[in-house]
This record gives sequence, structure tokens and C-alpha cells, in this order.
Amino acid sequence: MTQANEISLIVHTRDSALTLPRLLATTAWAAERIVIDMQSGDATIEIARAAGCRVLSCAIVDAVDAIRNQYLPQAQNDWVLVLDSDEYLADDAYEALQGLVRDYGDNTDAFALPRFNSVAGQVMRGSGFYPDHQIRFFRKGTVAWQPGHHRVPQVLTGAKRLRRLEAPNCLHIHHENYVDIASFIARQARYALSDSYDPNPDNFDFGTYVAEAYAEFERRHEPANDGELSTAVATVLAWDRIMRGLIHWERLGRQQPLNPAFSLPIVPTAQKHQGRLRHQPREIGRRLRRFFQRRRR
Repeated sequence: MTQANEISLIVHTRDSALTLPRLLATTAWAAERIVIDMQSGDATIEIARAAGCRVLSCAIVDAVDAIRNQYLPQAQNDWVLVLDSDEYLADDAYEALQGLVRDYGDNTDAFALPRFNSVAGQVMRGSGFYPDHQIRFFRKGTVAWQPGHHRVPQVLTGAKRLRRLEAPNCLHIHHENYVDIASFIARQARYALSDSYDPNPDNFDFGTYVAEAYAEFERRHEPANDGELSTAVATVLAWDRIMRGLIHWERLGRQQPLNPAFSLPIVPTAQKHQGRLRHQPREIGRRLRRFFQRRRR
């Protein structure tokens, strides 16, 4: 019989009493569970300790990605699983993880697991929310996070040592992101205000943010998969790019020009505004022309 590989679980928490119990219930098999708590004022710490977790305290930070690396060495086992406090796993997760190490561990140091994301009570099937691969299961010492919000962690041993699981017939992370659209908007604003931005003013171009807003709407808008919720999500995330551009501009001292471009992430009708395309920044004009061409077909 093949010996099982012991797994260390690391979870970062802050006022997570409502979601942490489900995560702990689906990871009771972990040989070691470490909760890194950011000064919770609810019952988070009591819940974690009652479940046998080792609890470490840290200062409150806006972007947990930036401090993950400080606590990864706390894991005592060769394989580490990192989950957020509002995530959980299926009942067969332990067997699936053991199978990954057994079948691919000789040539793989990290696994990217697909994730089901729930927004306003609906599991998203598209809109950029699926399969949403997350590098969360890895050999200790082979993965490092980057500063900022939701930056892709680096596999230190090289991209060839990363294996992406093929959805849908594989282990998934389950994630209840936002209870409603209002909390979705609030979270995006918090992320934008607390994120890091390029300090070199020569690299700033508001037109790039505008182009990204259009691109984000196009990428996220999949009503065939997610209905009207897709439209709401796509609009919020398009506006997120505009807000980030303005925050970046202000942090640089408000010296750079805000390109005289249409900056609302709403595509105008072809008949009324087609003559204005030549006044858009080049990358925006290209995207609008493709949009109008698709509508004429």
C-alpha cells in the first residue's frame, strides 16, 4: 500500500466566523492546519482552536498576497494547501490530492486547481469566473506570491513544474465570493484603493486603462452562461479599470494628461457615434470597430 503524503493547510482569516467552519469541516483530514489571523473581532480564533488548528496572529493588511510568503515556512510537511477562509473543498478532496502527488509528484511541484465562484448566490459558469485556475497545492518552498491583489503566484522551479488540472472532471476549489452586487462593488473599490501602482510617471497612460475597461467588459460579458448577472459583473469590472486609472493618476501627482477619450465602459451605438472612432486612442478604436463589425454581421 502506498504511503500517504501528509499535507499542511494554511488559511488566512479576518472576521471569518461565518465561513471558516465549512472550510474546516472539509479539510479535517489535513495533518496540520495553520490559521493566520488578522486581528479578528468575532469568534474566528475560537472556532479555529476548537478544530485543533494552530493559530498565528498577524497585523491587518489590505492585500493578503503580500504576506503569504512570510508564513509558508511555518508548514511542517512537504506538501502545502493554501485556501481562503471563504473557500472549501468537496468530500473526496483528500483522495484527489493524494492521487495528484502519486501520479504527477515526480515531475510536478505545483498544481493549479480550477475554482467554482459564486456571486450573489449564483455559481458562475463563464464571465471570466470559470475555470479560474488557482495555484494552491504545491511542494513546500516552490511557490511565492507577488505583492498586490490576486496576482498569480510564481512557481520558483519553473513553469514546466506546474500542472493545470483539466476542468470539469477534476478536483475544484469552491468559493463563495460575494453575497450580492453591492458587496462586489465595495470589494473592488477596496482592492483598487489598496493596490500597488507603477511609480514611474513615464509609464502612465490613461488611454490604456480605458482600453482595458472595454476589453474587460468584452471578456466578462457572457449572458449565455450567466444571464443578467454577467452584465452586472462585467459593468462593475469595466468601471474598476477606470477607477484604477484615476487612482494611479492621482498618486502620480495628477500631472499626466487624462487622454481626451470616451472613458465610460459603455459601447455607443454605431449609427450615432461611429464618426467619433477616429478620436479614440488607437487600441480603443480597434476594439470598437470589431464590435461594430460583429453587430453588422
